[in-house]
Amino acid sequence: MMIALVLVVLLLTGLPIYVCLGLTSLIFFIYYEIPLDLLVRTLYSGVDQYALISVTGFLLVGTLFDKAGITEALVKMVRRFMASFKAGLAVITIISCAIFAAVSGSGPATVATIGGIMVPAMIRAGYTSRFAGAVSASGGALGILIPPSNPFLIYGIIANQSIAALFAAGVIPGILMAICLSLTSMILLRFFPTYTTQGKQEEREYQPLTLREAFAAIWEAKWALFAILMLLGGIYAGFFTPIEAAEVTIFYSLIVGFFITRTMKLKDLYYALADTLKLSGTLIILVAMAFVFARLLTIQGLPQALGQKIGELSDNPHVILLVIMAFMIFVGTWAETFSQIIVLTPIFLPIITRLGIHPIHFGVLFVVCAEIGFLTPPFGANLFVAMKLANISLEEVSKASLPFILTYTVVLVVLVFFPELSLFLPRLIFGRV
Repeated sequence: MMIALVLVVLLLTGLPIYVCLGLTSLIFFIYYEIPLDLLVRTLYSGVDQYALISVTGFLLVGTLFDKAGITEALVKMVRRFMASFKAGLAVITIISCAIFAAVSGSGPATVATIGGIMVPAMIRAGYTSRFAGAVSASGGALGILIPPSNPFLIYGIIANQSIAALFAAGVIPGILMAICLSLTSMILLRFFPTYTTQGKQEEREYQPLTLREAFAAIWEAKWALFAILMLLGGIYAGFFTPIEAAEVTIFYSLIVGFFITRTMKLKDLYYALADTLKLSGTLIILVAMAFVFARLLTIQGLPQALGQKIGELSDNPHVILLVIMAFMIFVGTWAETFSQIIVLTPIFLPIITRLGIHPIHFGVLFVVCAEIGFLTPPFGANLFVAMKLANISLEEVSKASLPFILTYTVVLVVLVFFPELSLFLPRLIFGRV
């Protein structure tokens, strides 16, 4: 209890979370007279992990894709195909976010890229600004569920699980979530027209797409599509480990950027490396401090005590899992995704393991909770991006996102009761996981 109290007080001071974790650990290591050399050894072992290379690799891949014009080519292809659909711009936005998630791995980045195109288009077509912002924010959250996913990378490292299996586990839930979000948009447009379009019919010029034009659009984005195929296909086919896939894709991006599209300059490579260094450095410090904090909790027996308390709530593993998910959603309203994973995984992993819940399945549930966190104030990162794109207040976009938050929650409950939705593909590809 005292450990939690000290951590919360430090968090309320506004200090970075790695400082809060480190200070809390140091204070109680001294208080409980735990040898400080154990703290140092834990710090070292926390960052001495081969899998951390993949985090840095995928962060650099995302930056290089942008500098090499690969991201832009994919967006252009999506825009051309979008113009030929009559499903409604809201549905097209969500599907586009799902496609872009395959190269992004980030929720806010997906909102900024697809929302930057689709929010103005939706507003011009007669959608209300609040609904357009909510659609882009909700669709953008798919960026961390459909692989490759940065949160899956961190969870895999902390939970000592196969990153490739986690990537595969996110595919079916990601597709299911995209379908449910699309249905939610269609229902809102059909039954609440004054809220979504001010009662007007959607105004948009359709551009029918011939087979020749479709092939031309795909050909223009060939380097982007091949990057996705090489990255994910190489992992699932067993040609690469996730770490090797990230490194191969880095060299691929450099070749495309410097010698094929010729959009990349040496200064772009410098800025990409600098940005990646800052991001990965922050994450590595977080991971190191999280391992120290987890060691402190384990020494004091807190995960075991918490597991016993939670176990007293019910004999049904599903009920206990729903309680844990509710707690994670609450934490997600004010905590950043990586911080949630780093702090909560060591606490809850022993509990769910004793309940017989597969850690891969739990990782998917964790990421879905993080997606909901992207849509809930005060932290909701996607909301801040969407409100700027739609030029509305945080309150407006937050209220408009409520139906989509409900959709995410319903799908989360379905995933809780049907774990094979997460585990079917990893078992099919990798055998027993």
